[in-house]
Amino acid sequence: MKHWKRTLLGAALAAALLSVTAFAAVPAAPENSCVLDEAGVLSERTEQAVNDLTIALDEACGAQIAVLTVDFTGTDTTADYASQVFNQWGVGDKDKNNGVLLLLVIDAQDYYCTVGTGLEKDLTPQKIDDLLWNELEEGFAAGDYDAGVVAFANAMYEELCDIYDVQPGQSAGGAAPAPAAPEEPSFFARLGSFFTLLIVLAVLVVLVILSSILHPVRYVRTRWFGYSYPPPPPRRPFFGGWSRRPPPPPRPPRPGGPGGPGGPRPGGFGGFGGGSSRPSSSRPKSFGGFGGGSSRGAGAGRRSGGGSRSGGGAGRRR
Repeated sequence: MKHWKRTLLGAALAAALLSVTAFAAVPAAPENSCVLDEAGVLSERTEQAVNDLTIALDEACGAQIAVLTVDFTGTDTTADYASQVFNQWGVGDKDKNNGVLLLLVIDAQDYYCTVGTGLEKDLTPQKIDDLLWNELEEGFAAGDYDAGVVAFANAMYEELCDIYDVQPGQSAGGAAPAPAAPEEPSFFARLGSFFTLLIVLAVLVVLVILSSILHPVRYVRTRWFGYSYPPPPPRRPFFGGWSRRPPPPPRPPRPGGPGGPGGPRPGGFGGFGGGSSRPSSSRPKSFGGFGGGSSRGAGAGRRSGGGSRSGGGAGRRR
């Protein structure tokens, strides 16, 4: 009897361990960020870079870029797990469904990018596959996940800006007009500027001549150096003659007044006014949260089999 109890208990423990190993729960959406680094392979600088891009997109057109790194996905494929995470988090605008999720599975050396239903026509699996291969693959294969994620996020950001025709920091509704090229002045405009300069120079010359006529400068002839201006001061005679007055004695300080005992010093600092200051560089913005978008799992993953694609996307290239 005891043998059967031990056998049943061991089987139950084994089944529990197998179920935990085979099942990988979808993590909750991160707070104040669009990046969740469960595998611990991304730096804070990379997370902030993706946040900045997503905040700019969210303000301009409602699109959002989310990044998730995990060690494994259990029995789920990378594509199915990415679709589950996308819909549970609600990446992108609720009405436009224009979110993008990049999933990195570190232990399986795999990744997948899925998009919302509103981007399926513009971001086809072929285009997503090219972006992954050109921007993410090199850094991912070398173990430099920061470089791969940042490069892919920047490329996806540019694609979304082109799709919605927006510029960074611009609200949705049209791209900012390009600055007009400065027009070159015509021949007559240049000729007019030349004559204007000549007239100004002539007026200055006339003013100088009139000033010398109306206010002549008197020069004094000296014995050794010819004429000089202004006249030199009179020389003091060797014996007798004039002398300078002695300086007046200083006034005694007034009690209680400026300069006196107990009085304020003249020109002294009056003290601070009680103001306050903030550092010039403000803190980086934090992500406000996902908008409730949905996805049908369309996207692409790491290439496999020499670049062949299957299942509406792509796998790993070996």
